[in-house]
Amino acid sequence: VEDSDGLFLLGVILSDTNLGVSGRKIDLRHTILAFDGQVSLGYHTYADIPLADLIAALLGRTRDTAASCAALSPPAVSAREFVADDEAIAPEDIASGINLMMARHGRLPLAVDIGDCLFTSLDINHTHRVAPGYYATMGFGVPVGLGLQAATGQRVLILVGDGAFQMTGWELGNCARYGWDPIVVVFNNSGWGMLKCFQPESAFNHLNEWNFADMAAGMGGAGVRVQSRAALGDALEAAFNTRGRFQLIEAMVAPGLISPTLARYVAGVKRVSANVTAVAGLIAPPFLVAWQSGRPRQGRDR
Repeated sequence: VEDSDGLFLLGVILSDTNLGVSGRKIDLRHTILAFDGQVSLGYHTYADIPLADLIAALLGRTRDTAASCAALSPPAVSAREFVADDEAIAPEDIASGINLMMARHGRLPLAVDIGDCLFTSLDINHTHRVAPGYYATMGFGVPVGLGLQAATGQRVLILVGDGAFQMTGWELGNCARYGWDPIVVVFNNSGWGMLKCFQPESAFNHLNEWNFADMAAGMGGAGVRVQSRAALGDALEAAFNTRGRFQLIEAMVAPGLISPTLARYVAGVKRVSANVTAVAGLIAPPFLVAWQSGRPRQGRDR
């Protein structure tokens, strides 16, 4: 999209998360950005234009293209086919297992927390979803999933990591009171998986053993811990077919095992960071480079 001469960004936050840690910059002189109640065209910004009003006005000026353009359906994600065997679970198996479940029974809206569950969810075929974009919002998944079912009446599929579940997973205890019955998939890799990618030496990224599946009954739901792909497929099928109380599937993932999407993101961030450090070394005094690289040196650098 960097080569577009008229890029239209609707509600897009200009961040590495949204733009894939691209090594190239978008030319904002050729971009129309509609975000946060305002519209920016090149160097001009127009305030107090809600996104819904903007789209309605644009549609009102659009020619009828029904005769010449066929309706486009969302493309299927090229996730790998789900294999129900005794092999251990990888994050992408969770995505392909969910794709199979929804192909059989219909789509569910997704509520996704931050971390590798968010990156894994990008391999799930198109459906409605809500998700945060930054680590400061960890713990978002379970509460917003409950709010989504309360607001829409639709059953929700919640994806959350074990670290985030320790923060707000206990909100599931409210499901029995209000009649909510989401399906909750906990990615349990025994740690802050995404943080480990950037700080593998930090011991605080390792979490103790918590058996979340056993805790589900005490909160009024049902839980199962799965170790293999076959068990994961069975658990998803059973969860979809069981209504009336929340269904928690604790999917055990080996520590350090991350999705291909997160791996690409981490590689991109490290590549950009390395380039920034290299440029700083050309233009900055030695003490600044030492500070940026996180390795203070003796003498004049202190």
